Amino acid sequence: MKTLLSARRRGLGGLLLVATLVVTACGSDPAAPAATSAPTAQGDSAVARVGYFGGTSLWTLAEDSNTVSDALKEVGGSVQWNGPLAPVEASEAAKAGRIDFTSNSVATFFNEADTASALVAFALVRNSGDNQGIVVRDKAGITSVAGLAGKRVAVSTPGSTGEYVLLAALESAGLTAGDVTVVHIANPADGVSALASGDVDALATWDNFFASAQLIEGTSVLTTNAQTGARNWSLFVVTRSFLDAHPASVRAVFEGLARQSEEIRTNRDVEKKARLADGQPPKLVDIVVGFDPGEVVPVNDEVLAQIKEVGEQTVRFGFRSSVPDLTRNYVDVSSLGS
Repeated sequence: MKTLLSARRRGLGGLLLVATLVVTACGSDPAAPAATSAPTAQGDSAVARVGYFGGTSLWTLAEDSNTVSDALKEVGGSVQWNGPLAPVEASEAAKAGRIDFTSNSVATFFNEADTASALVAFALVRNSGDNQGIVVRDKAGITSVAGLAGKRVAVSTPGSTGEYVLLAALESAGLTAGDVTVVHIANPADGVSALASGDVDALATWDNFFASAQLIEGTSVLTTNAQTGARNWSLFVVTRSFLDAHPASVRAVFEGLARQSEEIRTNRDVEKKARLADGQPPKLVDIVVGFDPGEVVPVNDEVLAQIKEVGEQTVRFGFRSSVPDLTRNYVDVSSLGS
């Protein structure tokens, strides 16, 4: 394990549900459909520049194990790792032409989907959703989602993953945002502190923050996205310009991520050791590695239909006025040459 891991990944990066995905293509027509041409399997000497977020992620695990690097070598390419970056920072880096690949949540797909975006979705991590949910203070007496009515619930910024988690849960119980007092706290870590201090009765959050909230004495998990059927999966995107020029490399990156995903699905100790090496507290790590790690799958017609359901939810929640046309900004990576 590299000795620079803790410094490289310091910070627990979460994915904003509707973080801006405004980037411009570099040397390609933004109105053109995603590339599907089949290149030759060898001789693509492209350098795939990956922008990863803070904390342990599939990208950082793939860097440690060389799964992405090895897959790119098979087609004559290589990888360059850039980060850690905040989600919006990663989008800006793509806009400036400094990176080719990064991550975001599926709902970022919607922000630019009414027109052809410079970022094209090619894969996602499809999991059960048990890594996102609502934690309540036991003293608040909340024993069901319906019991949130009249309570103070912390989320992160408006339109964020936290707010999506809350509204999806409320919808499952026939409630709306107007039935609770929504408390927006920009820094998700501060939301955990607000729950611990009793400033709020509940916290809707994700990933490490969800695990941290569970470690607070006198708290319980009320519900998760797995129970409400909400989907806010991690999405992998590539710049349209890189896709147009190097489709074989895009497929290779997908294959490297898929291999890494399968490895941590079959051996959770791989992720556990990486998180401990990153300096994360053992009790927190035990909770996080108990989450469903999911599997990396191509964004195909079936997955696109599931993503569209999230879009329909965001319209009902008031995040958007209409469901966008999603077909312009994805590529079925299995159709690309290898």
